[in-house]
Amino acid sequence: MIRLQDIADMAGVSRTTVSNVINGNTKRVSQETIDKITAILKEQNYVAHMGSVMLSGHGSRIIGVDVGFNQAHGMQPLQDSFVGELVGTIQNEAEAKGYYIMLIGGENIQHVVDIASRWNVEGLIILGYNDEKYRKLNKKMVLIDTYPAGEYFFQNVGVDDYSGGYQIGNYLYSCGYDKAIFIAETDIDSDYSRWMGFKQAMEQDGKFCSRTRLVIVSYEKKKRLQKYSELLPRFLEVKALAFSSDYDAIEAMNFFLDQGIKIPDQISITGYDDSIYAQMVRPKLTTVHQDVSQKAH
Repeated sequence: MIRLQDIADMAGVSRTTVSNVINGNTKRVSQETIDKITAILKEQNYVAHMGSVMLSGHGSRIIGVDVGFNQAHGMQPLQDSFVGELVGTIQNEAEAKGYYIMLIGGENIQHVVDIASRWNVEGLIILGYNDEKYRKLNKKMVLIDTYPAGEYFFQNVGVDDYSGGYQIGNYLYSCGYDKAIFIAETDIDSDYSRWMGFKQAMEQDGKFCSRTRLVIVSYEKKKRLQKYSELLPRFLEVKALAFSSDYDAIEAMNFFLDQGIKIPDQISITGYDDSIYAQMVRPKLTTVHQDVSQKAH
């Protein structure tokens, strides 16, 4: 394994100068020397020892990624295609820029604080925290799909969920399903914004879409399926369901098909995300596309 001293000998400089370049402390180093050392590092595939980097005081080059919740649809978060694609793209982008990703799990904010401090992470990317929790973190951070009650104190990356909900509602309305039901696992944040957009679309021509048309189902699969069974007569009456995620939409499709219900002849179903699930399922699922990779970039 090539050592720091070996790089210094190749460049004809001191070991301290090489260390300064690696750690970004280059105020007193000429651009010519920086370029020379950088070229040698790349040519030799030099990887800095992380313990040395952290002790140097010039940053750990670690970015913490916290999904902010313990489960998604009753699964581990990374089993969900949205979370998996998001984290995978973040990892690729970070490594391309010389950083490392540390996954921090769970909803316990003190756990996140402890891990971030212990490893001296340079920043945090957080998915799924409410504004009260993230205010306690004294780190540079970027939030994903967060809906703070007041003004933004940090950068937030998201999509126009309200517009997406409106688009799917308007589509169903134009197909004659003016009594369609919206189904989600929560009535907050992105789910709520999608519902409100759906509601507006359903209130065209002076019609009223009451909150009874928002059905909240459990995170637990067994309870979700039980809810679908209980509401099946109502679903058959309205003939159309808009789900706030592709995962729940496809799970419901499979359940209805097992009950002998024809999709979409008896119940039309739409999703949200345009995930890998939607690209594989048959019959094809009408859904709202969001570019997860672009969001992660």
